[in-house]
Amino acid sequence: MMLPILLAAASVSTPPCATGAWTTKASGQTIFKLEIENNSTGTTAIWTRPDHFEFDGDTFSNIDGHVVRRVASEAHVNDGDLILSFEDPEPNSTPDILRVRCAQVGHISVTFMGPDFDPFDFEKTSSNEAQLGPWDAKTAYTREILRKTNVEMTHIFDADQADRQAEHINRSVVGPADEKRRRRTQELLDSGALQSGEDFYHAAFIFQHGSKADDYLKAHLLSMVAAARGNAGAIWISAATLDRYLRAIGRPQVLGTQFTAPKGSPATQEPYDRNLISDAMRKALRVPPLAEQEKYRQDYTMHEAKSRTP
Repeated sequence: MMLPILLAAASVSTPPCATGAWTTKASGQTIFKLEIENNSTGTTAIWTRPDHFEFDGDTFSNIDGHVVRRVASEAHVNDGDLILSFEDPEPNSTPDILRVRCAQVGHISVTFMGPDFDPFDFEKTSSNEAQLGPWDAKTAYTREILRKTNVEMTHIFDADQADRQAEHINRSVVGPADEKRRRRTQELLDSGALQSGEDFYHAAFIFQHGSKADDYLKAHLLSMVAAARGNAGAIWISAATLDRYLRAIGRPQVLGTQFTAPKGSPATQEPYDRNLISDAMRKALRVPPLAEQEKYRQDYTMHEAKSRTP
């Protein structure tokens, strides 16, 4: 999908917090520079950007290294936000409209009206700094998005972890608490209150501690969103929830993250298909290789035997 167009001149009094030079980045590279100022004739806005690129909401690709500058054809203020309109040079095209909103100090939020994209975070800079490019047309560039972490979701996760710190977990207490946490986490998900990678990472743990296959599948999907939104720690929970889901539906685990210790028997990972996934792939998924897993299994067996000794 192609992302709409750029910024330039107009004639309306801009909110003071929006004036200045602003940049936004993708994979550490400056993609757009926006310069907004008030003068005697009104507002002038210039958007510097690649001439051509493709954008899917998170990632820029097929970037043409040619840099262009566009000037807004119209500007007005609506509910305190600056609305900028840019004529698309393509034949029979409609103008591209940007909504500029003041955010925290040194940042503005820029929304492309029409496409369902998350707002872009622009950071204040010097007009002479942060030159655009160079870019590689064969490289994908992921944009940086400021997503606030939900405080309530963090508290839910902290309570989940605290209940598991005791040497012996009282399942008659923890089970109902887990169910309550899952219900509330689902409400937060349904309302769109969870946005950051950390939010989805926390939610994945809550559903991993569920009681049925669908809980584990949901936890796996949540961990994928967390990883996609920059939480590297979610890679491991994604692997663990996949194994847990497979076992819940009667299939062997494939990564070896799940251990059980039947009373009076050695700890086991069975059923476990050790051949489907290589140790190299396990490493990429933050999972120990087979040899380390076997050592852990033996240590786990010894620990369980000692804990059950009168």
